Amino acid sequence: MGKLLSYSGTTTKIRAIKSRLLTRKDYETLAAMPTVTGALAYLKQKPSYEELFSGLDESTLHRSQVEQILTYSVYADFQKIYRFSTVQQRAFMDLYFGRYEIAIMKRSLRMLFDHRNVSTDLTIFTDFFNHHSDLDLNKLSASQTIDEFVENLKGSIYYEPMKRLSDIESPTLWDYEMALDLFYFGWFWKNGQKIFKDKEDQKIFMEAYGVKIDLLNMQWIYRSKRYYHMENSSIYAHIIPVTYHLTAQSIKDLVEAGNQDELTAAVRKTYYGKRYPELTPHNLDQYYTEIRHKIQSKEARNNPYSVATMVSYLYEKEHEVDRLTTILECVRYGLPQEEIAKYINN
Repeated sequence: MGKLLSYSGTTTKIRAIKSRLLTRKDYETLAAMPTVTGALAYLKQKPSYEELFSGLDESTLHRSQVEQILTYSVYADFQKIYRFSTVQQRAFMDLYFGRYEIAIMKRSLRMLFDHRNVSTDLTIFTDFFNHHSDLDLNKLSASQTIDEFVENLKGSIYYEPMKRLSDIESPTLWDYEMALDLFYFGWFWKNGQKIFKDKEDQKIFMEAYGVKIDLLNMQWIYRSKRYYHMENSSIYAHIIPVTYHLTAQSIKDLVEAGNQDELTAAVRKTYYGKRYPELTPHNLDQYYTEIRHKIQSKEARNNPYSVATMVSYLYEKEHEVDRLTTILECVRYGLPQEEIAKYINN
């Protein structure tokens, strides 16, 4: 009864906004649009995007503006859930919010490294971040150099891990992004387990994000070997320092595989390879999505009055925006509907 009462507000709210998620038919309709303007006009009619696009002429919107609006739709739903959350649930959401901070920082860093116009307009996000973040978006968006950007992180949890990069010679964008990811996932995992007093919620948290981190580490090992040809010592240094179902021995087998055949064999010996016989190094991206969706949907169905409902909805909404961004890019470049359908199914 206690959990039903504590989660009744958030679960009811999530059910309401979940009903506004796009359907497969919506994605197919968008994929069939001949122009981005037509796709946006269709999207503008959907309840979850109608207000965000209200008063805007879709024919004049630039790609960056559209991406900001889509991203803001995630933040808007986050805020709706937050308002109905208990103190403990808000503690989880405050922790989860770090992923949005990471995304904003990466975006600003890319602009700086690309030497594009570094006066990045983040005003659409300012109010939202002012409620949840220690980051000063005005300062970050006005940063003219990497050193200035890092100094503008003072007062946040990200300052120290970013400042440490000044000890290495000519750190790259990749170095900064990896430093942010490694710090965030370790921090999120450590603190997330402390939030939940209820053992069921704690188990749900660990399953959702332990699996995510395991799969991210497997993806990273594969990419570092196939595309970057990194030494084993460098691969180990950039693995998220969290193990869940992926054991230390499994990580060792993956990292030290001498060729693609050995890597495939190592993948099949892991917990995930045994549960998903079709899993290979080459389809890790596809299975990352499928496995996470399967786990989180099942938990939300079986435990509707728990953190699982929050975890599942936030994942589904973010995945919707990723799909939309991809579909709009495909339409922009004139890809046939059959080709775009491949992305809809991921």
